[in-house]
Amino acid sequence: VTVTLDPSTASPWLTLSEDLTSVKCRSTKEYSSTSPNKFDKGPSVLGSEGFSSGRLSWVVDVGNKTDWNLGVASESANRKGRIVLNPEQGYWTIVLRKEDEYSACTNEGRTALEPKTRPKKLLVSLDYEAGKVTFYNANDMSHIYTFIDKFTEKLFPYFNPFYNHTTKNSDPLRICLL
Repeated sequence: VTVTLDPSTASPWLTLSEDLTSVKCRSTKEYSSTSPNKFDKGPSVLGSEGFSSGRLSWVVDVGNKTDWNLGVASESANRKGRIVLNPEQGYWTIVLRKEDEYSACTNEGRTALEPKTRPKKLLVSLDYEAGKVTFYNANDMSHIYTFIDKFTEKLFPYFNPFYNHTTKNSDPLRICLL
């Protein structure tokens, strides 16, 4: 499965590449429709295809970004206003803040993570029937975190390049071919 980005879900704060494989924040909001599919506040976008069975994986090049959010989102997850990243709200994600603060967004709050080495690329693996979303450092395949849950609806790849006003974080998130 090739994962691409869905422009109909993209926040007006994002720029997508023509081939729909990379996303970055822009400093100004672009006019957009008030489509119920679009994220309206935070700079988020979903993958173009959702999954309700099977196993699939995709790799995201995070490069030297200092902040980002990655994972999966349920079809019914809120896309309007402030987004709460946790499984109860339909988001199974890990985040990076301030260059070296990794955490999993769980129902109990943020769980600190300590990857062996700083990932330049992340592998996100979804096993729908097993109820697992697993994150690996794609450079050395070391395990970072696994969510275990019971999925009841379609899940979509979720991307947020996180705007933080620094040039260090201006690089895009890029979906890599496996």
